[in-house]
Amino acid sequence: MTDTIGSGGHPALTDEQTGLPNRLHFDTVFEVIFATGSRGVPSTVILLEIEGFEDWAAGVERGEIGRVLRSLASILRPVLRQTDVLARSDEARFVVCLLDCNMAGGVLVADRIDGLLDPVRRATGLSFSMGGAVFDAEMDRPEDLLGAAEGGLRIAQGRGGDQVEFSR
Repeated sequence: MTDTIGSGGHPALTDEQTGLPNRLHFDTVFEVIFATGSRGVPSTVILLEIEGFEDWAAGVERGEIGRVLRSLASILRPVLRQTDVLARSDEARFVVCLLDCNMAGGVLVADRIDGLLDPVRRATGLSFSMGGAVFDAEMDRPEDLLGAAEGGLRIAQGRGGDQVEFSR
């Protein structure tokens, strides 16, 4: 298995259930990645949210929750390049940052991830929405790019969920 940039390591920077980098780790690395945008290196952010996760988790054993989260991590890792960043952002969300990747590449990766999630959908009944965005020179802070991806995620969920939407 190929590790991506920031693939965990130190317990304070690693999500216990998935072994992926956690949000703190992502935020630290993402600031550096965001800065490359001003030098002309495009980056794409994809937020993947497990819809209905809290309700589903309330009805299953804790071991099943961990198994599903580890399964998601194992599905996402091989899709990414060594220079990409994958982290568990919070309880029901993963964040992916694709370095040197434009909108077309980001959509391709998101569509590939979406197709690979089908076995998890069938086994658990869960659904997944993704929102993505690409660095724009008018973005001043890393939060601007994350906010744009969040906007895409909200549009996907507003259309009924289990969809992929990129904001421009």
